[in-house]
Amino acid sequence: MIIYMVERGYFVYTVFLRDAIHEPIEQIGSKAMHLSNIIDQAVTIPNGFVIKASALQAFMRVNDLHSSDASFEQAFHDAALPEEMIAEIMDAFAKLQQLTGDDTLHVAVRSSSSAEDLEDASFAGQYDTILNVQQQGLVQAVKACWQSVFSAHAASYAQQQHISLDAFPMGVLVQQMVEPDVSGVIFSMNPITESKDELIINASYGLGEAVVSGMVTPDTFIVHKETKAIERDLGLKEMKIIGTDDGLVEITLTEEESDVFCLRDEAVLQLADMTVLLEAFYQYPVDIEFAVKNEQVYVLQSRPVTA
Repeated sequence: MIIYMVERGYFVYTVFLRDAIHEPIEQIGSKAMHLSNIIDQAVTIPNGFVIKASALQAFMRVNDLHSSDASFEQAFHDAALPEEMIAEIMDAFAKLQQLTGDDTLHVAVRSSSSAEDLEDASFAGQYDTILNVQQQGLVQAVKACWQSVFSAHAASYAQQQHISLDAFPMGVLVQQMVEPDVSGVIFSMNPITESKDELIINASYGLGEAVVSGMVTPDTFIVHKETKAIERDLGLKEMKIIGTDDGLVEITLTEEESDVFCLRDEAVLQLADMTVLLEAFYQYPVDIEFAVKNEQVYVLQSRPVTA
């Protein structure tokens, strides 16, 4: 295992994505674990680091925060991270700037909990993701991600599933932002027909949040794994989301953009080949989030297909 050294000593609360696979899943969460596991496969993953669950636990302990308290939400908002924790997160960010060669680095700050990919209940979408974060906003973005663990909708979902969230601590994944031309999701089996001979790609322009959250009607491509035959369904692709220095912006698409498929057949087959590779690696059907920038495909998430 590689341990990165900084002026203030060893990294305690953070671990880089390449090394995260050596950490307990309770510390890094499913999202980071799955990405770290495939980092040496024939896929491209945006570089990043994980703020381990022990950081949230230390933050709660130092500030004497208890989620059962009536004033918890305001107390959490007002509480400060310990100085040594902030220093370590900033050191990790500086290291990520060096690795990416990007002095104006923007990152995605994403929850990574072992509760997100349970076999019978996925907490994916229950926790917050903060996109296009700059260095000065990183600490607040991490706190926002942490606080979503205690949100009413996450608690309600846990109650419906008869699951205790106390057993699933929260890691946070900080990754270099990709400003994609096209993004979307892939299922390595047909979730409608349950056919394992087909895979489905849903794709649209801009950031994948528009597809994942159902804000647009994406283009759909059904690919037969053996014959490579492609069935296409043109989506409306009503708008796209892009990142700016002032935050995320929604842009209405022109008819010319909406009336053509966002992916050419070559790109569809490239995504299909990548999906088959990851399914073979894991030995089970997978759910993939992807982004395409300048014809380069990036894997943003890879996980088992869950209920």
